[in-house]
Amino acid sequence: MEIRQLYYVLEVAKCNSFSKAANAQFITQPAISQQISALEEELQVKLFKRDTHSVVLTKEGEKFCAYAKDVAESIDRLMAAFHQSTTKDKTVIKVGVFPFYKAAGLTSIINSFFAANHNVIGSIKVEENYRAYEKLETGELNFAIIKSRLENIQKSWVKYEVLRSENLNVLISRKNPYAQRKVIELSELGQFSLLTGDQDSHFYNEMRELYEKNHIDFNVAFLNTGEVDMMLDMVKDNIGISLVTDSVGRAYENEEIAAIPIEPKQEILTFLAYPRKRRLSGAYLAFKNHVIDAHRK
Repeated sequence: MEIRQLYYVLEVAKCNSFSKAANAQFITQPAISQQISALEEELQVKLFKRDTHSVVLTKEGEKFCAYAKDVAESIDRLMAAFHQSTTKDKTVIKVGVFPFYKAAGLTSIINSFFAANHNVIGSIKVEENYRAYEKLETGELNFAIIKSRLENIQKSWVKYEVLRSENLNVLISRKNPYAQRKVIELSELGQFSLLTGDQDSHFYNEMRELYEKNHIDFNVAFLNTGEVDMMLDMVKDNIGISLVTDSVGRAYENEEIAAIPIEPKQEILTFLAYPRKRRLSGAYLAFKNHVIDAHRK
């Protein structure tokens, strides 16, 4: 038995649906079904009655969930005991953020929490998605705020809270004739040189996948443009374009740089991510709720 299977059973029982539970766990419906079927085979019992309209617990399933809840709560208490970092009785909350988090308006949201909670010490580090995942797994980060297309969210051990949905924009020099356009077609992106992160970065690989899926030439002008000022100077000088979300585009649009929406719309989601095995309490739970509530106002 794997711990994740325990949480999957509890989620299906809560949702009364494999598809809804899969969405909540950010995995596919076949994957969650396979994991629960494997658990049922191991236990030699059926945990759910399935038909075309509903999913309900069997008597064995009810018994399993009663024990599973106790186990989950014990695991959560154990993780909390060893993952809460304190300095002189102050809780340290370590947050990883994506490179353009300031432009996306996250600074005031995060800072307002730490300003209002004097018993909490904040630690904020700019991290690419792949490094943020590594540090969430090792405990070097408690939370990560990441941007991604929904289809690329694949870490079953991570809990994702959706904060914001935005469209992809082209950040382009006003020297370029395309800056006069109301929209830029997705199919036209191959005409521009792209400024992007290094080849290990989530953004680079996600954009390459988007281009290849739509049969667009992936013309990269510069790598390692995580430095915002350097990227903006390159865009301003018409060396290349950068692909950003609506909020980042609005922040950087000025008399020298335009932000043009892409059609058809390419949805990019902002998530608050943290390890699923860790149930949040105290300052950690308060921080999570603060960030989510701030985005829903």
